[in-house]
Amino acid sequence: MRTMVDKRQNELDRMLDTALAKYAAAEPRPGLEDRVLAHLRAEHTRIPVHGWWPWSVAAVLAVIIVAVALALRSGESSHPVVTNHPALATQSPNQPATQVASNGEGSGIRPPEASAVRKAVPQGTHPHFPIAVQPKLDQFPSPQPLSEQEKILANYVAEYPEHAVLIARARSEELRRDAEEELEAGTEAATGR
Repeated sequence: MRTMVDKRQNELDRMLDTALAKYAAAEPRPGLEDRVLAHLRAEHTRIPVHGWWPWSVAAVLAVIIVAVALALRSGESSHPVVTNHPALATQSPNQPATQVASNGEGSGIRPPEASAVRKAVPQGTHPHFPIAVQPKLDQFPSPQPLSEQEKILANYVAEYPEHAVLIARARSEELRRDAEEELEAGTEAATGR
C-alpha cells in the first residue's frame, strides 16, 4: 500500500516539475521591454512637475492670513473676566450717585471721585439710572427660593416618605415603559411593519 502512495506522489512531483519548467522557460513577447520603457517615459511627461506649487502657495498664504488675524485679535484689549457681577437697581436723578468698588472690599459702594463726576442730566430726560446694588452669585443658574408647588411636595415627602418613594418608583416605571413604547413605535415605523 505504501508503494502505491509513493508512486502517486512521485508522479505528482514529476508533473509539477515539468509544468514549472515550462513556466520558467517562457519568454516575454518581443518588444515588451521597449513598451514598458515607453510607457514610463510617457507617464513622466504627462505629470506636470510644477502642478502642486500653486496649491501649496495658497495653503501657506491661508495659514499666514489666519495667523495675522489671530495676532491682531489677541492684541486688542479685552474686557476683564468678572465672576462677581453686580445686580442692577434703579436710581432716580434726585438721589446721589454711587459706584461699586472695583476691589470688592467693604460694602462695595463708594462715593464718586472727582474725575467720575458728570454733568447733571436735565430732569425729565432720564428718570432712572441703573446702578449696582447687590452682587450676583457666582453660580449659574442662581438658586431660587422654592415655588409653592415645590414647597407642597417637600412637605409631603417629609410627612410620608415611604409613600413618596412608592409613588416615585411607580412614576419612574411608567416613564420607562412609555420610553420603550416610543422606541418600539419608532423602530416599527423605520422598518415599515
